[in-house]
This record gives sequence, structure tokens and C-alpha cells, in this order.
Amino acid sequence: MTRVPADTGKRPYAHLAEHLTALRHAARLPQRALAQAASISRGTVQRAESGTAAPTPAVLAAYVRACRGREEDLDRARLLLARGRTAQRDRLRDIGAPHPTLIHTAGDLGAALAAAYEQAGAPPLRSLNLRDQTRLPLTTASRIVKRTVLPATVEQMVTFLTACKVPPAQQRPYIDAYHRITRNRRTRPAPPRARRTSQRVHPGTLTHYDTAALAAGLKTFAAAIGRMDVSPEKFAPGVEAALAVSRSLDQEAHRNGRSLSEHLAAGLENVARALPRYRPPAW
Repeated sequence: MTRVPADTGKRPYAHLAEHLTALRHAARLPQRALAQAASISRGTVQRAESGTAAPTPAVLAAYVRACRGREEDLDRARLLLARGRTAQRDRLRDIGAPHPTLIHTAGDLGAALAAAYEQAGAPPLRSLNLRDQTRLPLTTASRIVKRTVLPATVEQMVTFLTACKVPPAQQRPYIDAYHRITRNRRTRPAPPRARRTSQRVHPGTLTHYDTAALAAGLKTFAAAIGRMDVSPEKFAPGVEAALAVSRSLDQEAHRNGRSLSEHLAAGLENVARALPRYRPPAW
């Protein structure tokens, strides 16, 4: 009969090992017979009962079934496995999360969510998406765990907490804090720099374009105009508008301490040279 070592200080899965060993003893099975019944090796059984290594979920389920354990026994084993994983990672002290009822800031909420993840045994991020729950993108889940973002919606947070085994009755403090924090964010004034930009720049999507590609297109456009036997008057309004927008953007960039892309400026200059008679005097 293999005894569980008495010293549990360096064995993060000691309580799980005690639970599994008790199930095996109750089933009156030696390790070899249990290994045969569970279709696992005896070495796997020994490691599971050592308290130093975590059995996989599949091994855990096979072990409990071989011992003729109940569903409650398997649930207990999974809980102890998660607690052992938390002890092994030993990150809760560094997180320093407040109790959920004491969440006041976005940083508090981020720490509380990260702590819930650690207390759940840091499950694989892909397992955080549950059936009948709002989908939580993998990148968002990763950033929540790293405390760089909060969930985008309350529904995403509920998905995260549910996957971390936080019972619905205990999720209310998180939800209340989320509403309070996001409401304050919506009413808080914008930073000075963002406010200046919103007043001066038309709300377009120019910053989302690839300026190098845009410059290349302008160069091609300029070359094509030079080869076309078409009255330039047809191009005048569009060219003048494009140059005016460019000049406005250049002035705005200068006010904000930035400069237009050299590629973009070169492309616009090619257009201007192609149609010199429609080049605005102030340019």
C-alpha cells in the first residue's frame, strides 16, 4: 500500500492525492488493479497519488470511474485539481485583488477577474467559451487575464466568470462594479489631445488606410493623367479638393506634433506637377 507523504508543503496537489487515495482504498483496489481498470499505467496512478504532479482531466475521470466513485467524487477531484493548479502557479499574492464587494476602480475589477481565473486553476483560455453563453474572443480572454483590458460587455464578463466557476449568486458584485466603472468612463471628459483632434479633423477613416499604397495610387493617377488626351477641366474639382484636404491634414499634423507620411506627400506632389495650372496658389 502506497502512503501519501506527510509533508504537503511542496506538493501543490497534496489534497487531490489524498482524495484519490481515499477513493482507491474505499474501492479496495491496489494501484496495479486500479491502473488496469482505468486503462492507465501504474506510473500514472503513482504520480496522481504523489501530490506533486497534476493528472490530466481524462486520467482524473478514468481514475474516479475505476474506483466506482460518484459524480460528487469527480466534482470534488476537479475542484482540488484547480486548487492545486492555483497553488502551483502561486500568482494570487502578486495580483493583490480586492474582495469583489470592494471593487472601486477599473484596476480593481481587472485584478478581481484575474484572481477569479487563478482561483479556477487557470483553465485553458479556449475552454472559457461555454455553450449558451456570449462568445468571448480568445484575444480578449488573454488580455483580461493579463489585466490589460476589461470585458467589452457585461455578457462577456458573465461568460468569463461562469467559466471560472464563479456561481451566479456571487457574480453580482462584479456586474455592479462593471456598470459603475463603465458609466464613469462614458461621462469622463476626453483627454486634451483627443479633444483638440476631434474638433479639427473631420471624422473620417483616413488614418485606417495604408499611406504607402495610397501614395502609389496617386503616382499612377498622376502618370495616367499625363498620357490622357482629355480636357484637364474634368479633373480640376477633384484634384483641387484632394490637395485642399492634404493641406488641411498637413496643418493639423503640424499642430499635433506629427507629420504626414513622406510617401503620401510625394504622391500628392506628383498629382500637383501633373496638373500645374490647377495647383492652388497657397500650396
